[in-house]
Amino acid sequence: MSYLPGGQTDGRERYRASRSLCRQVVESVSRPDPTRRSVLAGIGAAGATVAAPTVNAAQTARRQIQQQVNPLADRDAFEAFLDGVMETHLESHDIAGATVAVVDGDDEFSKGYGYADISAETPVDADETLFRIGSVSKLFTWTAAMQAVERGDLEIDEDVDATLEAVDLPETYDEPIRLDHLATHTPGFEERVRGTFVQNESELRPLAEMLRTEQPSRVRPPGEFAAYSNYGSALAGQLVAETAGSSFETIIEDGIFEPLSMERSTFAQPVPDDFADDLSKGYGADGRTDGEFEYVGIPPAGAMSATATDMASFVRAFLRDGATDDGRLLEAESVAEMHRRRFGHDERLNGIAFGFYEMSRDGVRVVGHGGDTELFHSLLFLLPEHDVGVFVSYNSVGGLEARPEFVDAFFEQYVADAASESEMSEPNGPPERADAITGTYRSNRIPYTTSEKFLGFPSTISVSVDDDGRLITHPLGGETTRWMEVEPLLFTEVDGTDRLAFREEDGEITHLFLDSTPVTAFERLSRRETPIVHLAVLAISLLVFLATVVGWPLAAGWRRYRGQAGAFEGTEPPLRYARWVAGATSGAFLVFAVAFAAILATDPTGLLLGNPLRFRLLLVVPLLGAIGTALTVGLAAHAWYERQWGLPARLHYTAVAIAGVAICWVLVYWNLLWYRM
Repeated sequence: MSYLPGGQTDGRERYRASRSLCRQVVESVSRPDPTRRSVLAGIGAAGATVAAPTVNAAQTARRQIQQQVNPLADRDAFEAFLDGVMETHLESHDIAGATVAVVDGDDEFSKGYGYADISAETPVDADETLFRIGSVSKLFTWTAAMQAVERGDLEIDEDVDATLEAVDLPETYDEPIRLDHLATHTPGFEERVRGTFVQNESELRPLAEMLRTEQPSRVRPPGEFAAYSNYGSALAGQLVAETAGSSFETIIEDGIFEPLSMERSTFAQPVPDDFADDLSKGYGADGRTDGEFEYVGIPPAGAMSATATDMASFVRAFLRDGATDDGRLLEAESVAEMHRRRFGHDERLNGIAFGFYEMSRDGVRVVGHGGDTELFHSLLFLLPEHDVGVFVSYNSVGGLEARPEFVDAFFEQYVADAASESEMSEPNGPPERADAITGTYRSNRIPYTTSEKFLGFPSTISVSVDDDGRLITHPLGGETTRWMEVEPLLFTEVDGTDRLAFREEDGEITHLFLDSTPVTAFERLSRRETPIVHLAVLAISLLVFLATVVGWPLAAGWRRYRGQAGAFEGTEPPLRYARWVAGATSGAFLVFAVAFAAILATDPTGLLLGNPLRFRLLLVVPLLGAIGTALTVGLAAHAWYERQWGLPARLHYTAVAIAGVAICWVLVYWNLLWYRM
């Protein structure tokens, strides 16, 4: 069924008719994130990707004949195209509603689709309906930072710690964190969930206080690798506020919203009363079940709500070199600085500008930013050389898959032409460094030092080579992707537009980079760090524990029934109590495993964002198991020395001791043996 109000039931047919006027359509497919979505969505860039193919002679020729990107040259055709795309997305991805704005030179188009409130049957209105835009908010933070640079309040190479007054950064490394490190997500902070989101309005605290109390550790020197950082962007907001002697929200209101006449945009949480009735609800995976208002604990990182037409005003200013109808948002030189590539993991892949990141594709330079909360999924991207900019936002979980499809459809319709077609030849053999590059890699955007580290467990990519010589990547819980080598250690996606590169240091492959995620690096894992090893250890250990807590009582009952002596009977202290110690140890680990899995399946947000006492109490259980493990190991050694038990009893008891040590090793790795925040 269609969620579209207004009788637009023929949108898909108009879409097909419009597409038939162009080259043969390659079916749009949702390109999944390189790693499975984590337990909590970040207000980050995940999924908002537009990958760029390898630059070669064919593409050089293509650029020479590339037609001007001009989607609004025929507004009726564009509306027909957009209606078809959005209706398809709303139906196929169970999305309640969406809003879109497109700027093309001096022309503008905006439109709402579906419902802002299903129960009230309130349609989305691009002029009136506010959407939560997630990390697209960061572009406003970085615009304010560049305005501060223009005023002379800040410098791009500013030592952040030397300037901040309300927040002290840990002096983990000699190199200072500069403003441009924050702008390129290279300050070296670990990921942190607690404090990024909060559960309700009562948990909101002043920005400076949140930045002090929920500060992530510095886990790498600044400037080495990008690891998307909500905290870093919020620090920039605090820096701008301190140097201006005002609040962050006031700076955005006076410096951006007012000059752009963005009268239906706000960073307030919840939104002001006069906006409340027009704020879209957010919906779950079924597109029907609405969720609560999502509170961002560090507002500069992603708290903004806005209409599509307001976002069009922001887009227009950046396409006009900072000019507005009433003056200037930024100088042209400042806009160029914000769009200039400042950092990249590999020169052959997309990189990061000042707040924006590159999303280039089909030989066309694209910069932009994605934004995700749990329920809302948004994207803003600019084609500066063509004076075209687009904003799109979905109010349902399904928007995470619909968003890359939207980009694919837009580029196929208005950017790609016959010259962009390239034939993918079969590889002559395996990649040059096949043995060196195969292995497992994990995203560096994870918690490293806290008990939130388990969130990084699914953020892995396994790399192998198939019989045809193609590189195969398989994210944990995701879909397999095939790649072909086009240059040493550079691969292009066989059935897509993404690219992948490896970094070699001192003859060893250390990292994997994806063109579609320039704000993240993937670190090569040792074998003992891989998910398959940890899962195997957990599975075997839990089976041993289960055999202990179930098998020992059953065996004792059976022997009692037959009038036989127990395997542990007749022993002297301390071995007389060994079975109880091992049983309690096994039970503790089993209880923790079941409870932890149940909480992750039902309420992971509550575990991480709620009262920390709940998490602390949960982690008392494996700590008791660890204490029991130490006693079990000692008693096992004593049993072998004294030989008071039969061989089967000693072997089983030793297995329990080994399983306890093994599971403690896994829990220590994931910071789950005691509470660390």
